[in-house]
Amino acid sequence: MQSIRIRLESITKLKTEIIVNAANSELMMGGGVCGYIFRAAGADRLQKACNEIGYCETGSAVITPGFDLCRYIVHAVGPVWYGGKNNEPEALYSAYQSAMKLAKEYKCASIGFPLISAGIYGYPLNEAWKIAIRSISDFFKNNKECDIAVEFAVLDDDIYKRGCRTLEEIAKEYQCAVKSDWKTVEMPEKNECFELKKHLSKKDIDKLRRGHIPEAMEDKWFYYMEGNTLFAHRSWTGYCIYIAELNENGRHKVIVNRDSEQYTCTDIKEDQETLSTLLSMWIRYN
Repeated sequence: MQSIRIRLESITKLKTEIIVNAANSELMMGGGVCGYIFRAAGADRLQKACNEIGYCETGSAVITPGFDLCRYIVHAVGPVWYGGKNNEPEALYSAYQSAMKLAKEYKCASIGFPLISAGIYGYPLNEAWKIAIRSISDFFKNNKECDIAVEFAVLDDDIYKRGCRTLEEIAKEYQCAVKSDWKTVEMPEKNECFELKKHLSKKDIDKLRRGHIPEAMEDKWFYYMEGNTLFAHRSWTGYCIYIAELNENGRHKVIVNRDSEQYTCTDIKEDQETLSTLLSMWIRYN
């Protein structure tokens, strides 16, 4: 299952298959988190494995055995903070992506991270958390088949609380509405099919995947997607009004409710205009 958790714990106490080391490019044993990981794994053997690799660019990651610590250790090189003028955000984002790609490649179900670059490399804490969580969330979004449990380990209570706040804020942006989020009534047998011609890019369809859960009675629609099919329900009754199969080719098959007790419109042209307007509005708000 894809998940992100933050623990107030030493990273060497995590039970994940992979432990991520906040490494330097030369892959040498350092202080702080790096030193703890080397000592817990067995410093001599781990340093020998790193020496055989030799070097890792900033923003990249390499993998070694975990020896006494875990199954594998991923050495991810984050950037030193120079005020954000040397592509530090891109490099930090890439370091997390590189580590996650190795977890996927080596078929690992769990991975433990420190907050990369936030120690002696001087990366501002709030920004370090935002990039860390966004990078991993983006990886999950782009690799839906990949079930990896991610754990962050930090020792400072303030850093822990900042991380928890950031995780909660960013999780809302990636949350997608699902059928069980609202009372819904299935499409009745009285329905009609029509084709809606409207250009939707892959980016547009991805935005629609977030769906919409009403926050007030003024919100007239609840909608969600399953695959490429969008289900649009009246929020106050739960009636399913539209089921639209969305395609990037600009031609979308739509089923519309024709039960007069649930939906009074009977004009396909009006429905085409209404649904087209709704899709544009939902894309814009997402």
